Amino acid sequence: MIDIFPPSEPGLDLRKIDSDTGKAANVLSVQLGSLNHLPEFGIDLDYFLTEDIEFENESFQAYMIQVLTDNGINVSKSIETVESLYRKYTLSVSSNESNSKLVAR
Repeated sequence: MIDIFPPSEPGLDLRKIDSDTGKAANVLSVQLGSLNHLPEFGIDLDYFLTEDIEFENESFQAYMIQVLTDNGINVSKSIETVESLYRKYTLSVSSNESNSKLVAR
């Protein structure tokens, strides 16, 4: 994915950065079904917040990783921390690299 940013100084060209981090942030910040042109993009956060049943934190974490993987984003590490009664998830993403090497045992 290529992200386009405004120039750092007036008069310069737009900056382009190839980044999976930006795509991951977009996927996790969009409510599923809220985009008319791409209704299957995003996560269904409303479902986890409004259902009558309580979900395990691990289920939500696995759901986020699954949605990122479905969108072609590799999650290399997932860290959960608790701060002031809030759970914070830190997901490390890595770029898609093709490897043509064969591994034999």
